[in-house]
Amino acid sequence: MRPLLLVLPAVLCFAQEPGLPAQLARLQRLPTEELRALQARLAVDPAPAEKKAYHELHLAYALASRSTQDDPKGSKALVERSLKTFENTPDPESKALVAAFLGLKIGFSPMSAMTLSGRASRLFEEALAKQPASPRIALLQAVQILHTPAFVGGGAKAALPLMEKAVKLGEQETAPTDPWAPAWGRIESLNWLAYTQVEADLLPEARRTVDLALALDPNNAFIARMVQPRLQAKAK
Repeated sequence: MRPLLLVLPAVLCFAQEPGLPAQLARLQRLPTEELRALQARLAVDPAPAEKKAYHELHLAYALASRSTQDDPKGSKALVERSLKTFENTPDPESKALVAAFLGLKIGFSPMSAMTLSGRASRLFEEALAKQPASPRIALLQAVQILHTPAFVGGGAKAALPLMEKAVKLGEQETAPTDPWAPAWGRIESLNWLAYTQVEADLLPEARRTVDLALALDPNNAFIARMVQPRLQAKAK
């Protein structure tokens, strides 16, 4: 019993830490171990379940997408569990995440694209129709298109218009009055736009986007690890 007593106060103190909604708004930029800590904090936070639901799904997506290579079995289980729990969600932002989960599922079983890709597209369309000003919905769909093979309409060039739209929507979005409302997307859209521009061989444009992203986030890990090395390699 003693080890449990030692652990329990540490878990309970998570709820007393300030700024949980603010941390959730930047979770895409946090290392994996911090995402797991956020899951623990979110689980014990006294906020209503309906306030926390989107963030539970978003955390699950971030963790599942990062572990597709290192822990495919765990990632698959997380994908299936999340789809089962949220497949009928009426929330537009959550619908977009469900569609993104379907993209991860297709990655594990490419043959499933015959049935799942159309379902994912419909979810994205429904989400955008209900919430057209969301940079997060546009970005998630753009990332899905980016990772879709070019011979079926995907790839970097196909994703660029929606990536650019996500950036514009992120610039226009005002901070929500509800601290639990989804509030990420501006920096993430710039990050993915820069990556997509590099993949499309638009190197001067990518450099400008990198500068914009670093101006907002000088310690931008995505730019440092995913964009700048590819940009330098292609510039040689």
